[in-house]
Amino acid sequence: FASSARSPARRPAPSTRRQCSRAASRRSNLRREMAAEQSFFPISELSTYHSRWTIRARVTAKGQLRSFSRNGAAPSQVFNCHLLDESGSEINASFFGQMAERFFPKLQQGSCYTFSRGNVRIANRQYNRCNHRYELVFDRDAAIDEVADIAKIESVKFAFTDLHAVQSKTVPCTVDLCGVIAGFKPCLAFSSREGRELVKREIVVADDTSTSMTIALWGDRAKQEDKIFEGHPVV
Repeated sequence: FASSARSPARRPAPSTRRQCSRAASRRSNLRREMAAEQSFFPISELSTYHSRWTIRARVTAKGQLRSFSRNGAAPSQVFNCHLLDESGSEINASFFGQMAERFFPKLQQGSCYTFSRGNVRIANRQYNRCNHRYELVFDRDAAIDEVADIAKIESVKFAFTDLHAVQSKTVPCTVDLCGVIAGFKPCLAFSSREGRELVKREIVVADDTSTSMTIALWGDRAKQEDKIFEGHPVV
């Protein structure tokens, strides 16, 4: 009878095994990155109907740490910042009490962070210039961690309105403006009725619609040297 012998199966060379291992590692890392991307809640979808969420955003603006008191209670602290994510939506976030003291030195304008354990509420247009219908409040147990810079998140978000169109808007409203400083007044320091020391400066801005508007600057912006406003700079 005739018989045939099978040759033994060849094992992959060591270099081939290493290539396969690296490819598998890359696929595993990609799956983890994709899962991480999908776990972040878009700012554009935040509402009072969502209680558990984690957003990843860039701090595009950061206010000063302020003290306040309500109804004779002990003074507390607050500050606010604007958060922008990959969806292109920006939302205002306010920090109160211990959360303000804890995170004011940690949050830096321009850096990216993940945020969770905050409350969502209807935006107060008197103090909120973001266009989002809602705003975030962190007053206890906030979870915030810095992450590597996310190139897909813009550094700043503008939606410019010309000065002529501003005249037809219902006030109060929030707008982004661009124009030329046509004039300015000296810096003025005065006390409010509550006894707070305030600093104010008025400037006149004009744009290509042949419209001008007086704008009030407060605080550190008002204290800038006169030469900053000279020569009709674009702002």
